[in-house]
Amino acid sequence: MSSTQAFRNEHAALLEHVEHLRVAAAQIPEMTPDERGQTTQRILAFLKGTLVPHAEAEERVLYPAVADVLGNAEATATMISDHRAIVARIDALAATDAGDVARLQELLYGIYALLIVHFHKEEDDYLPLLERRPPAEVAAIFERMGGHDHVH
Repeated sequence: MSSTQAFRNEHAALLEHVEHLRVAAAQIPEMTPDERGQTTQRILAFLKGTLVPHAEAEERVLYPAVADVLGNAEATATMISDHRAIVARIDALAATDAGDVARLQELLYGIYALLIVHFHKEEDDYLPLLERRPPAEVAAIFERMGGHDHVH
């Protein structure tokens, strides 16, 4: 098992929920306004209650560790920009009326796409860098992120 397996497992659990965004976006046109509202609230609860705290932990712990490996404090700035773009769309989703089918679909598909690409960048580019570090050091990084028990 690689030293980053716990993080990869957390991403896998998050991605199961992220997949619901794509499915919901496809189903939005057939839903009643009440169903759209309930679906949007359920998605927002996940995004704000689970995903955003995960992103905040990455910015606080993971990205500085990756920047240290790369020898440049600015090396992870693009990933933080991804987080800002995702949060802006989450806020827009929260402000969208349940009757605006096209906008709900646009935002759900957009958040989904941003998250998928963002997760792949972390797993394909950042985690291999950390795997070059001693396993105990990597374990300490993930421990400082607050464990991996906040995925619902």
